[in-house]
Amino acid sequence: MENGIDFVYEYSDLNDLKTRVEVLTGKYAGLIFEYGGSILAQWENKNTFTFEYTLYEVPNEFDGPSLRKDPEFNEFIAYLLVDVINTRNNDIEEKKKSDEAASPLGFRNSKIKIDPKFYSKQATVI
Repeated sequence: MENGIDFVYEYSDLNDLKTRVEVLTGKYAGLIFEYGGSILAQWENKNTFTFEYTLYEVPNEFDGPSLRKDPEFNEFIAYLLVDVINTRNNDIEEKKKSDEAASPLGFRNSKIKIDPKFYSKQATVI
C-alpha cells in the first residue's frame, strides 16, 4: 500500500506518540484508526507482530468489535502498519512533523478528522 494513494497518516492530534491512519482505497476505505506501540518479536521460532490500536471511524458495512476478531482484517491492519512505519522511516520531514504534532498547531492542523465526541471540551477550545 502506498502513502497518499491507499492511505494517509499523521501524528494524532488527540494522543501523544500515536499515529492516525485513514484508509483511502479498498475494502476498508474510510477506516480511521490510531496505533501506538508495536513490537516485533520472535517466540519459539515464530515471528510475532503485536500492536495496539483504536478504531475511530469504521465503514458502515462493518462493526468495530467484529472487525477486531476478523483474521482477514487483523492481517490487513498489520501489513498496513508495516507500510506506515516504513513510510515514516523514509520521510525526511519526519522530525518536523513530530515536533508540529506535539505543539498546539498539531491540533489545529490535523487533516484526518474524527468525530468531535472523542475530544475533551478543553481540547476543542484551542
